[in-house]
Amino acid sequence: MFLHIFFLLWASHLFATGNDSLTFSSDSVKTAVVHPKEFKTNIQPDMLSENSASQIRAGLIYDCNAKTIVWEKDMKYAYPIASLTKMMVALLTIEDIKAGNVDWLDKIETERSYRASRRSRRVIKVKEAYTLEGLLKMAMIPSNNEACALIGKYLGGSVDTFVKRMNTRAAELGMTQTFYSNPSGLPAGYGNLDNSSSPNDLLRLATELIKYPEILAITNIAFAEVENGRGSVIYRNHNHLVMDYPGEVDGLKTGYTKNAKFCLVATAQKDNHRLIAIALGASNPWLRNQIVGEMLNNYYVHLGCGPMGNEKIDPLIVKADSRTTNAIASSNTPVMRQEVVYKTVTSIHKKTHVVKSGQTLSDIASRYNCSVNELKKWNGLRSSKIYANQKLAVRTHVKKQVPVMVNVVENYDACEDDAEDCSPPATAETKTKAVNAKNTIAKTESNSVDKFIYYQVQAGDTLWKISQQYPGTTVEQIKKLNNIQNARDLKTGSKIKVAVDG
Repeated sequence: MFLHIFFLLWASHLFATGNDSLTFSSDSVKTAVVHPKEFKTNIQPDMLSENSASQIRAGLIYDCNAKTIVWEKDMKYAYPIASLTKMMVALLTIEDIKAGNVDWLDKIETERSYRASRRSRRVIKVKEAYTLEGLLKMAMIPSNNEACALIGKYLGGSVDTFVKRMNTRAAELGMTQTFYSNPSGLPAGYGNLDNSSSPNDLLRLATELIKYPEILAITNIAFAEVENGRGSVIYRNHNHLVMDYPGEVDGLKTGYTKNAKFCLVATAQKDNHRLIAIALGASNPWLRNQIVGEMLNNYYVHLGCGPMGNEKIDPLIVKADSRTTNAIASSNTPVMRQEVVYKTVTSIHKKTHVVKSGQTLSDIASRYNCSVNELKKWNGLRSSKIYANQKLAVRTHVKKQVPVMVNVVENYDACEDDAEDCSPPATAETKTKAVNAKNTIAKTESNSVDKFIYYQVQAGDTLWKISQQYPGTTVEQIKKLNNIQNARDLKTGSKIKVAVDG
């Protein structure tokens, strides 16, 4: 035990000193360490409750659009990371594919041993053949450890050589608090160091991975079917947030060992705004998922996007009900008042459909009045195969009446409150006065802010990001001034009004 503690202290000191080179193996192979710029930080309050923050060892929230860390806890301290290790395996795989060294469809053969039955001692050996894509799916979705060893042998010639590559690449990325002893994240054994990293280092790795849509196309799959040369096997994603928030959470990796506890590096995109959330050392998987979900949702609410998985109202399908038509009373002294009217709003509700035996995607699409392609997109499906008892995310349209406050221009003296028709016959003069009054009110509303400037929307802008550039400006002000609902209404290159002080 003393020897193990000594090794941990020695390694922690080595990684913290920022030496120009690190030694990763007994044959003294040295790798130059890159020291990239620190991530920008702009810590926001209340991004995670004190109770939730106390139940993880370390973590952070990163706004990819603003390139800023907005919440963190012990982000530069190294902890065991278990299967988060496999993120580096994925990065080396996709980089080798992009370099033309290997291909997704490369066949990798292996021999596996199975017991003839639970009670039998007889062992059956069979040969199986996987594609490189299939192995990476097994590594990233069900966190298969053997798949990582096979990838390591195929890409590196041997597992040991591949592990050296992992450490070399980590050093190149400036991951100074990271050490790998194997490609799977399994405990290293007595006298050896477990794979370890810090949230800050894991963020460097995650920002590299999300550059590749091919990786996200794998990590957002709820159920993956992998061919092994003898048949196919269905694997379920260990990252349950992918199923809880389909179409929003699309990665990246879970991890668990006794020392690491439950860990998760998650990424989500809502309203074209991508976030990365990291949590290390939760006591159980449900708590881990809850905390990471809280991280993402709290910040999306802070941005004005609303929480993930929330009921969405599409402004394109909001139609005015007949009760919203209000005549402007004609008089010489028109005034404005507010009135509650109702609109028919079509809202989109998310629900889960449990596949019944014999059902096809076409059957389900017909039931929920959507297309097969939409079903595939919502569930990250790459084929039309589905299975009995499989859970699919579906969306339904529900119409309902919602109260809305509107401004009405009328003459209070025109008639009695209980009269059925209190509007006198309209003349050209009264019509002109009513229109002028309405225009005056609209102009007054649009100029409720003393001074404003025109801002040209840049790629990646959000309402919150724009508001931060002008002190005293709020997201709600920008929405009201430009009559927009959320970041989806921002179009790159367009100009919007932004309030300024003075």
